[in-house]
Amino acid sequence: MPDDAVTPPDGVTPPDSATPPDVPHPDPLGLPVAADWFSVTWVTGSIAMLTEPHVDDLLRANLWYVRGRERDLVVDTGNGVAPLRPVLSRFARGRAREVIAVATHAHIDHIGGLHEFERRLLHPLEEAAALRISEITPLWTADWPEEFKAQLSEAGLPPAPLLVDARPAPDFDPAAFRIAPVTATHRVEGGDVIDLGERQFQVLHLPGHTRGSIGLWDEAAGVLFSGDVVYDAELVDTLPESRVEEYVRTMGRLLDLPVTVVYPGHEEPFGRERLREIARAYLREHDA
Repeated sequence: MPDDAVTPPDGVTPPDSATPPDVPHPDPLGLPVAADWFSVTWVTGSIAMLTEPHVDDLLRANLWYVRGRERDLVVDTGNGVAPLRPVLSRFARGRAREVIAVATHAHIDHIGGLHEFERRLLHPLEEAAALRISEITPLWTADWPEEFKAQLSEAGLPPAPLLVDARPAPDFDPAAFRIAPVTATHRVEGGDVIDLGERQFQVLHLPGHTRGSIGLWDEAAGVLFSGDVVYDAELVDTLPESRVEEYVRTMGRLLDLPVTVVYPGHEEPFGRERLREIARAYLREHDA
């Protein structure tokens, strides 16, 4: 909202000439204001999981913060509804910290806050989607293409009309909100290494969910940040950017990865045995 905009008094909704009369427009004044947009859980002394509890399950992803000796890492940045950097600044313990932000892929729920960061890492195959990210209203699905909604429904993820149950600020309009388009400052591909000082993460190219999906692998600790490649729920492989044949190869690769813990893009962390169960089930489903 512009700085000089005037918030209407309680109970008054301003007219919106851009909204077709036959499409109900949600009233942003009807949603409560959330005191804290992000929920933070420290899973280890140096790794925190952030979520957006007021976002619908369809778009409620995990954001991961890793505190390093020389610099910090953020794996995925949520929907961009509320600023993420101020939250992470509280983790820095009063010190200026270099932060590397990595998007595992360019879907709405993983790339929304990427533009806030000076160092932005993305696989080249995701760059075009990152630039187009502002073309739809991510929280108001009445404006989404019908074909896209049908694809989500086919995947067992039918979208609700409004994908938040609160707003981060009094003047936030979920129906007008759009994610800022973003470009990567650094392209990353399989085999690249992200160095935090005392720990290093190797980039794994893990296509399937999208063509440019990546994971981050700390071999020394057995830690995998997997994005949407693998998590403990129904996997999505029916989108236009999905490729089942690539997903099959990725699952075969994950079977042999000696992980201790997987920190996924959705749902809770899990260990090696569960990873192998998920991978085997996917391979059986596709006769691989």
